[in-house]
Amino acid sequence: MEEFNLIPPNLTPAFVNSNAQLKRLQNDLLILTSFPDNSTLRWRPSWFLQDDFAQKYWTIHNPPNVVTEYLPHDKLRQAVMTRRMRRDDDPPPRFIKNLEHWKRYCEMYGIPEDFLCEAQIQLMRLGLPTNKNGSLDSPPSWPLYPEPQPLGQGRYLLDPTSHENLPRKFEKIDDEQTIVVHSSGALEVAKTFPFHFRSSPCAHFNGKGDFINNWWYEPVQNPKFQGKGRKWAYLPWTETMEETCRPFKIKLRKVGEDVEVRGDVGGEL
Repeated sequence: MEEFNLIPPNLTPAFVNSNAQLKRLQNDLLILTSFPDNSTLRWRPSWFLQDDFAQKYWTIHNPPNVVTEYLPHDKLRQAVMTRRMRRDDDPPPRFIKNLEHWKRYCEMYGIPEDFLCEAQIQLMRLGLPTNKNGSLDSPPSWPLYPEPQPLGQGRYLLDPTSHENLPRKFEKIDDEQTIVVHSSGALEVAKTFPFHFRSSPCAHFNGKGDFINNWWYEPVQNPKFQGKGRKWAYLPWTETMEETCRPFKIKLRKVGEDVEVRGDVGGEL
């Protein structure tokens, strides 16, 4: 989207938080830069080219003037990455070594050439977690959010062993229910039984990274789940995912008035 290129100078966190478009762009950048260079992804932000590009995996790389670095973390947690502008004492680029190579990469994957430009890096870093002293801090390790398909490119059933990563509202679904991850990012609790008879609920890829046709399950075959092989982020991947992961609202009634209380509680959906 062209308007995403127009990032105002002298940004502040308060200004970004008050601007829905800038905040969405910042979250997209925070998610994408949380993975190591050369990581393979399915999901694409809305400001990438879609069409045929959305039917393939893509690999995230840095332009030659950007480097990857770790956010603070302890040895028991999986490391989360970020990006910064290159300094003179940094090692030379490992993957994308010059601007000509960067342009070919962007053309190959339908990525805007200004992806991870200096303005985007500055915007992204304004949203990084910090401690009370203002230094970079480790992001939350829970809850985590599963990578959806590109918009309009299918859904999948989330592996039950991955449910513990989700917000607490999803912790008490019964054995006959499953969580469907839609391409919009929505997380839906649904009955598992109908998926024994539907066309495949998962997205299938061939060895070239393209989609292949779904097939019909035999009634006795169990649905296939995904989750462990998906990328997980400490932020919701889309606004729709954020909405479906919000805590329940509990309505308490007093005499003569209603009081609405919002809390992160478990329970049946």
